[in-house]
This record gives sequence, C-alpha cells and structure tokens, in this order.
Amino acid sequence: MTTTPTDSHEKARAFSTGFTELLNSFDAATRQGLADDPTLTKLIALLPPDSLLSITDNLTTDDAQIVPTAGTIALRLTDKQGDIVGAVFYTPNSKAKPIVIDPTGYGAIVIGEPNKANEVIAFNDLDDGIDVYSCLMSSDKTVIVSPQKTKQCLKKMVQHWSSGSQVTVPMTLDDKGLINLLAGVKAKALVTVAHIVTMLQHDSYEAILADSDTQLINLQDTAYYPEWRDDPQLNEPMIYSDGRFELYHDGLFFVKYNDDDPANITFKSKAFVCSPIEVIAKTRDTSSGTWGRLLQWRDDDNILHQWSMPLSLLQGDAREYRRELASQGLSITTNPKQRSYLDTYIQNYPIHKRALCVDKLGWHDKQYILPDRAIGSDGKQLIVYQSANSINSTLAQQGELAQWRDELCKPLAEQSRFVFSIACAFAGQLLELLEYDGGGFHLLGSSSMGKSLSLKVAASVWGNPDRYVKTWRSTDNALEGTASEHNDSFLPLDEISECDPKIVGKTVYMLANGQGKGRSTTTGHNRIAKTWRIIFLSNGEESLQNFMAQAGQKTNAGIEVRVAHIDADAGKGLKTFDSLVLEKTSEAQADRIKELSHAYYGSAGIAWLEHITSDKAAATANAGQLVSDFMSQYSDLTAQAHRVAKRFAIVATAGEMATQANITGWQAGQATAAVMTCLDNWLDNYGRDGEHEQRQIIEHIKAFIEQHGSSRFQPCHIHTYQDFEPKTNNRAGYHNYDTGEYYFSTSTFDEVCSPFNKSKVLQVLDEAGFLNVTESDRKTCKVPLPFKKNRQRVYAVKGEILSCETTKSTGTAGTTGTTHTQQGLGTVPSIKTPLGQLGQNSSIC
Repeated sequence: MTTTPTDSHEKARAFSTGFTELLNSFDAATRQGLADDPTLTKLIALLPPDSLLSITDNLTTDDAQIVPTAGTIALRLTDKQGDIVGAVFYTPNSKAKPIVIDPTGYGAIVIGEPNKANEVIAFNDLDDGIDVYSCLMSSDKTVIVSPQKTKQCLKKMVQHWSSGSQVTVPMTLDDKGLINLLAGVKAKALVTVAHIVTMLQHDSYEAILADSDTQLINLQDTAYYPEWRDDPQLNEPMIYSDGRFELYHDGLFFVKYNDDDPANITFKSKAFVCSPIEVIAKTRDTSSGTWGRLLQWRDDDNILHQWSMPLSLLQGDAREYRRELASQGLSITTNPKQRSYLDTYIQNYPIHKRALCVDKLGWHDKQYILPDRAIGSDGKQLIVYQSANSINSTLAQQGELAQWRDELCKPLAEQSRFVFSIACAFAGQLLELLEYDGGGFHLLGSSSMGKSLSLKVAASVWGNPDRYVKTWRSTDNALEGTASEHNDSFLPLDEISECDPKIVGKTVYMLANGQGKGRSTTTGHNRIAKTWRIIFLSNGEESLQNFMAQAGQKTNAGIEVRVAHIDADAGKGLKTFDSLVLEKTSEAQADRIKELSHAYYGSAGIAWLEHITSDKAAATANAGQLVSDFMSQYSDLTAQAHRVAKRFAIVATAGEMATQANITGWQAGQATAAVMTCLDNWLDNYGRDGEHEQRQIIEHIKAFIEQHGSSRFQPCHIHTYQDFEPKTNNRAGYHNYDTGEYYFSTSTFDEVCSPFNKSKVLQVLDEAGFLNVTESDRKTCKVPLPFKKNRQRVYAVKGEILSCETTKSTGTAGTTGTTHTQQGLGTVPSIKTPLGQLGQNSSIC
C-alpha cells in the first residue's frame, strides 16, 4: 500500500487500486456470518450484493503494521466519484470500535445510488443513516455516513461530497456546536425540533421540510451563532458598540447580528476573543483605591485559575496582562483587532458584585488569604489577593489527609529532625497570632545525610514537595518575591551552597527581618516595600559562618541568631533518623518516605488553616499558653539565646496544636520532645553560658594576636635596646614581654575590631577582665613605649586571652542534651545548668 501521490485524490486512487484487489480476494459475507448483528443485518438488506465481505485474515500495511481484521465484516468506503478509498471492519455484536482504513479522510459509507443529481444526506452515525434510508427508499436520495464518529471527520466528508452534490446535514437544536463547525461549508443544515428518524416515522421527508418548525439553513451563505443552544451562558451578554459579547463553554465571542432577524439567530460576523473567562467581581482596597477585576478561567487540563487583576494594567502595555493570562492557560486570539476586545470586556463588563482586595497573602483580620481563595470567610465580604502578576500557586493537593497522616506523618513521630521539620511547616501561621517576627533554621550535615528529604517531608504539608521546596540558587531580589508569596507561612530553601556567598548574609537578614528593599516608581515616588513574616528552613553541608568566609565575609551574632544551626545527624548512627520504623535500612527508609511524600501532600496544610481560622481567638490563647509552658523550661537563657529559644517554642507549639487538631497523628508531647532535642543541640553548639557575640569578639581578638604575633607587634620590655628599633611592618601595636600585655594603637584598633563595633569590643574585653584600664572613661591605659618620650595612650589587652577556651555547657541535667521524652501536653521537664553572668571569667573561658 505504498503511495507517493502529490494530492489526496491521487493518493486515494493509487491506494484503492491495490486495496480493491485485496478486498475482492475475500468472499462476500452471508447472513449467517453476520451472527444476527442488528446493524449489519439491516445493512446487508439495503446494499447491493457482495457489498459486505467476510475477512478471514489480518491485513499488513506497507510499514509492516498488522491490522487485526481476522473475523471482521468489511464495508467499502467510497468517494464522490464512486472510487473505493478504504474500508471499515466491523466485529459482529462487539462493542469495540470498528477498524477504519481511510488514508483520504473523506471516504463515506454510501447507502443508495451514488448519482450526482441525487440529494446527499449526511450522518455521523451508521444506524441513523440506515434508518433514514429505510424510511425514504427513494431513488433521488443518497445517504452517506462518516466511518468515524468525530465532528472533524464528518466536516471533511461533507466538504468533499458537497463539491459535486447538494448535501444536507440533519440536526436538532441539541446538536451543540455542529452548526458552527460546518459554517461556511457548501451544504445545508436541516434543523428540526426532533430527531429526523423519529419524525420520518410519522411524516414524509417533504412534509418535514414544509413544517414551520423546520429550518433549512444555507451554511455557505450565512454564518450562525448558537444562541439557541442548551448550554447556559457563563455570563450575561454585554452590549457593546454595534454588537455584543457572548460567553459560552467554548469561548468568549464578539457577535454582530443581522438587524432584520428578531430571533437573534443569524449574524453578520462572529469574532473569537479567547477561551472562556469570567468576570467575578470588581475589586478595591479599604481606601477605595487600586481598583481591579477578579477573573476566573480554566486551562486545557481543566485546572481552575483565579486572578484579581489591577485595572491599571489595561492603561499601559496591554500585552503584559495578556501574557500573564496566557501563561496561566488562557487561549487568546492572535488577531490584533479581536485581541483588543478583551481589554474592553474586562474593564466594562457590568458586574455588580464587590470584593475587597489585599496586596499581601496570609492573615487579614480573621481570614487567611491564599492566592486563589480565603480560608475562614464569614461570607459577609469576599476578600481576594490582588497583584500585577497572577501567582502560579505551589499549593496543591493529592490524596486524603488520613493517608498523609497515617502512612507518612504518624510513623515519623520518634524521628526528631523530621518531626521538627514538619512542625516548622505549621509554625508560620502562628507568627501573627504571637506577634513574633519570624526567622529561620539551618540543618547542617554532610552529603546524603537526609537534609533535603526532611525539607520535602515538611513541604508535603502544603503541596508537591518538588515544587514547594525552593532553592537558594537565586538573587536576593528573587528571594524577596518568594518570601512575600509565603507571608505568614513556611518557606523551605534547599542547599545554601547554591547561593552566592557574597550576598547570603544580607539575604538571611532580609528573610528574617521580613522587609524587602525600598524602591522608587518611574515617577520618583517611593514604592511600598514588600513585607512578610515567615519561618524558613534551610540546609547545607556548611554553616553560614564557613560558607560566607569563602568570599571573605564575616558573620556576626545577628546572623546566627536569625538562623539557628541544627546538626542534621540525629547521633544514632542512622544519619537523620533516630530509628528505623518503615524499612530495615536508613537508605530504604529514606526511599519509602520520599515515595510517600510524593503520593500524599497538600491536605494537611488546608486542614491546619481551617482549624486555626475556625476560632482565631481561641487558637491565639492556646498558642500563647503552649509557648509560655515551653519557655518556662528555659528560664535561665541570656537575651540572644532566649530570642532563638522562643522561635523553637513556636515550632513546638505548632506541632502540638496540629496534633490536637488530629492532623499529625502524633501523641501529645511528641512534637515538644523533638523540638527540645533540636534546641538543646543548638544550645550545645551555640553556648548556654553567655552572649554568643561575647565569645565571637574574644575569639576574634585572640585570633588576630595569634595570626599576626611578632609580625605586627613590636617587642616592648625593659631589656629593649634603646639605640635599636627593630623594623615591624604594618605595626598594629606592641607586645610587652614582661607583663604579657598586647598594646593596640588607638588609631589602628578600628581595623582590628572589624566587623564588630569598637565600643562593643572594648566593653566585652573589659567586662571579661581582659583589658588593663587606667582611664576608665576611655577604656585605655597610658604606658611607656620604646623611643617615645611620654607615656602613650593604648588599649592594653592582657596576655591571658591567649589561654582562654570558650566553654559550652551540656544539655539538661542527667542527659546529653539531645534526647527528651514526651510527657503529655504539659511541656517536658528539663533542669538547666545556670548560665554564667556577664563579666565573670569563668563563664567565658
């Protein structure tokens, strides 16, 4: 069946030459061979002898594809010239679709004499064609039937046959869209109030044509718009200029009707604007500004999208808003004139419903605003998020809450790092309730430890882990937008090593402080900076301090307070795991957890929002009490440690409240125990006995002296030769070998202190007892220096600083500081070692 014709008709003839010979090699079908199939039995009585063939073998195409035709009944397909162009193979009494071989696409099953003078009546269903011809039994009528029940196949067949004969296509008012499909084809539509087969049982064909309820429409001369269709309009029509906008399931159209048609059926023109889009409400903010329109549409996957679009976008380059709609699945015409109709429709559609628009996701009074809805609405006022860009929300749901809870979350109840991560996912919503600014955590560990897995498990609370987990690999501007989209929620950030070490410090401050950069508009006015409150969870193989050091950046206490480092290794020899509960090895358990987190996700987050918005006041009171109970176990912490511990307390509280709401499947107290384990790990690394910045400053001055030694400190003692001054390049000060003191020049000490403030450094050194002071108001000491006539003012640092070793207390009394046992909702008892007081050497060294 190989063919190389240049057009479809030549292809049909070349194909039929070989195929006719092949078909004729089979015997004609008998009534017995039809196995009493009702359609084929009717057909054999109407067609000429030998029209049906009994096929005994499978057929093979030229490309070696086997067509399973053995045991079928073949019916030839004919074109308008009467040439055989293909065949349909039916299996008697089978519900399977018939096999169609028709390379032309316009072959038809012909019932009756194929005379060019005959009226050709076209059908899309073989039974309809048989029944109509049985009623007519007229020599001047030929019935053709499309071999495939698709509208496009029917249209191609009608176009082909109508070029040589008068073709009529019977239809009813219920045949949605068919009359539009055939508009412009040289054929007629016979529109009847009932099906043509039903009507022919009572009336003749001529009587049906003469009936006042019958319409015979010339499809070529007049276009038609299905105003009379049964499917309801999505919005009411909108009159505009000399036409009107009409919205149906298949699109938004601008239609101009014939003035002489009071029924509004025929029209002059119909312009496709876009796929269906609804204008739901007019939006504005509390000050009656930033007006917009709430739009709603579905993409080709039937996914619902909603966007509150500012009207200001219509006054600039309209392509921007259309690009945004198109990126979210709205099909928009490419015709420039018709495309401009969308601007008019969105702006002028007469919708009376109002909605309050907000420019920030998260809490708005008692409601929680998501990109596409509001949770906790009382129904009195519709509140929507409005922005210049339609957010492609990463919130998604697969599976039921019970599946996520019982198969994934509950089995992880004893895994401290995973329970902590999951609790973090619920903590962001409590920040506003507890009036806390938020901050972050950083899981630190070697490669393949399970850090990314813990992030993905936490992300499964809100959506598909692969989409919800973000990456550090972006600019600080991009992360600013990401943080804003996660306001009052949870942001997981994977692998900090992908971030530029030069900007990571500023980015951490930005994320924790909750405010973006100030910017100006094109008119020079200040644009309102983005703000947010989030709990973010990061991971990496290196600490922030080491990572920033690669780019010559130094960390200070502020960064390490804003991002608390936690060892990803649970210390049980199983990497991130405390025990094996799902599989026999840590690797297999990790694979199982990953599989479950991708099978069930998103339901827990929505259930959490519904729980805390059902009674926000009660949730606030409950959260406050749980945080207070947690912090009572850490009453001896200094200011910086207390600030971080409160963030841990909020995470524990979120885990306990989610457990109370039957979301996690954990027992009461398990979330608190896991969080306390992680907090103790942080305190063990951070230090319990003083301000972290104190230790950093002392280590910084100590490191400077050890690093530079005699290279930058000139010897200064009683045996110094008065007539010889050793050369010291880039001198920072003097070293008194008799007292062991290091004398820093007041003019160079700023350089030594950087990045710390000089006043803070002097205060810490003095209170720690490492500074020799004779002028207390200046923290200086006047000492004799070689080759100097008068005593010189210096900062005298005692040599004891070099033997100082900063100490860090262990965990709770009787424990290693890494394990807790839950004891109900009352917080777990823990006896802390008292922290040393500022100014006592024993508390620092």
